[in-house]
Amino acid sequence: MARSPLTSVDRARGLLLGLATGHALGLRPEGQGPAGRPGSPGIRPIQRVDTPESPWGADVALALAVAEELLEAEADLRRLTGRWIAWWRRDARGLDEETVVALDHLVQHDAPLPAAAPGPGIPWIARALPIALATWQQPRNLVSGTYHTIRLVTPDGEVAWAAVALNVAVGQLMQGRQDFLPEVIEALKANDASPGLLGLLRRIPFIRFDELHPREAHPAAASAEVVLWLAYHDPNLERAVLRAVDQPVAPESLGAAVGALLGARDGEEAVPGEWVNALHDPARLRALAKRLVAVRTPL
Repeated sequence: MARSPLTSVDRARGLLLGLATGHALGLRPEGQGPAGRPGSPGIRPIQRVDTPESPWGADVALALAVAEELLEAEADLRRLTGRWIAWWRRDARGLDEETVVALDHLVQHDAPLPAAAPGPGIPWIARALPIALATWQQPRNLVSGTYHTIRLVTPDGEVAWAAVALNVAVGQLMQGRQDFLPEVIEALKANDASPGLLGLLRRIPFIRFDELHPREAHPAAASAEVVLWLAYHDPNLERAVLRAVDQPVAPESLGAAVGALLGARDGEEAVPGEWVNALHDPARLRALAKRLVAVRTPL
């Protein structure tokens, strides 16, 4: 029997469940690399590191703060930073030093960091993904909301445009358009994104996975290329997420982003049930996803 077409809610739930499971799979016990994690005859299990007091690591916790803010009657960037700061003070599990510096600057100066030397910024390409669920039918708001949200925590525009690239791809995937690259490249060109990022994305259809990670590329741009390559080429969500979390740099962030994009592409049913059942409160993620696709008041 033919499968029913995916609805926007199916795809949105796939994104949030993929985000959380991909992130959980990328977390590693101290001193353990990708080859040291236990395998199984079937699916690779999630190794639980959460507690009731700390149910989500940084990528998921900060992304869910974005989701919660988008559900307000009028979403507000200042209030969003308050949500991030409150989580940092309360928990901060897995928070990277770059984000700590950015949040501390917001506390001390009530303003984002000034221009500085480029940093990696890799985690933030995953943390803004809920914006795409609230704005996938509003392309200008999707680009603007993503860019300005990311710039709250980094002065590095390359990080913001890498996050925009992922969210434009999600906007296309939410519409069932798997050939998302033309729209991604056009959106970045229209907004003067760097030639370096554009060059990485243009080559995605023509290279193998082992040809990714050019040494000269900005870390956030190179990470976005990995995520979009897997969403473009790999038909299997489970395999794609495992390839992402076996990368040496920021595996939890790459796993979160790949899980999210392929979840939006393939829907909730594509996320292995064993992974979903290992999450803290997956029902909350499903409910948030359903509410986000009905949002009409973006950042």
